[in-house]
Amino acid sequence: MSYLDNAATSEKYIKAIMAEEEFYEDINANPLRGLYKKSVQATKGVERARKAVLELVGAGKSYTVIFSRGTTEAINLVANGLIEGSDGFGVISRDAKVVSDIESHHSNILPWKQRYENYVLSKDLDKDAEGAEVISLTGVSNVTGECFEERIKNMRKRHPKAILGVDGAQMVGHKKINLDGLGADYIAFSGHKFGAPMGIGGLVIKKELAEKLRPLNYGGEMVDSVSEDGTPIYSEIPERLEAGTLPVGAIFGLKVAAEIAYRRFGCYKDGCLVYGPAEEQLKLIYEPTLKALMGIKGVHILAANSPIITFKIDGVHPHDVAQILADDGVAVRAGWLCAEPYLRYKGWGPVVRASFSDQNESYREGPDVDFIKSVMGVRK
Repeated sequence: MSYLDNAATSEKYIKAIMAEEEFYEDINANPLRGLYKKSVQATKGVERARKAVLELVGAGKSYTVIFSRGTTEAINLVANGLIEGSDGFGVISRDAKVVSDIESHHSNILPWKQRYENYVLSKDLDKDAEGAEVISLTGVSNVTGECFEERIKNMRKRHPKAILGVDGAQMVGHKKINLDGLGADYIAFSGHKFGAPMGIGGLVIKKELAEKLRPLNYGGEMVDSVSEDGTPIYSEIPERLEAGTLPVGAIFGLKVAAEIAYRRFGCYKDGCLVYGPAEEQLKLIYEPTLKALMGIKGVHILAANSPIITFKIDGVHPHDVAQILADDGVAVRAGWLCAEPYLRYKGWGPVVRASFSDQNESYREGPDVDFIKSVMGVRK
């Protein structure tokens, strides 16, 4: 099968899967609380994973890592945690102006829309961001593959007092990031988008802001003690925001994936940009596929930014295109891509998206673009 739905979830690094497996085989203990050897090993592994993530996104000492199930939960944690309440947490009111960009995934729309009365999904950030207390932006579009690094930097310069966040689901592990240089207060990410196991991701967030966030979940591991009437004394950050047992095996896998992505996709090291090999490898499958698609009558390329190609075919619904390709062993995504407001704004409606990874079989075996000719009866 040719798997071209990496923007939904990427091909997994084998070493990341092995790291998760080895945790359960060799350690299999809760971190933080145990004084025995395996618990200490689990604790050290979790902390090493935090360091690997900080390095991957180019975050300095002012940031920390809060683990979550992924980008969606991480953004919900911020959106919920910022609301000022009688519990002493939060910094803004429910009627504070919150702005996100029209390119946003639903996960960067609904957490804000459902909690804030003055939420704006902006088609014109230069105008709409004025007076915003929170600006939550897309790092890389899951529809077009376009990177908005310069937009983020511009918003930081123009609105230095706003809380500036980034939905990094398609950015972290795929682009060279210098979080200090971006000026963002936080970036949310999902490990499964860049080769780690599913079910683990989180926030890289400024410590000062994290201290002010209300926990999204309450329970074990996030308190130091609880009185007889149930009053808690909370743990320090980051544990305060990580209630319950962490998916430690997945965190071990995340550490390995972050280290691999750091090497393969390049990084900022000592202030200098260092390039990795993955982007060149992606071109070996992305560019021939794009060229082949452009040569087929009736195929309309709507967006093409490596590693994503978004297109439609005359007279064929995107779901039918996806089914035809699936019948030929090719996996693509079709529909609204969890970015319906943006696709409506562009007037595109539902689309077909092919998204690539340097880990695709098609790269390892050589570029495979013949599948395209199966569409619309082109195959001979």
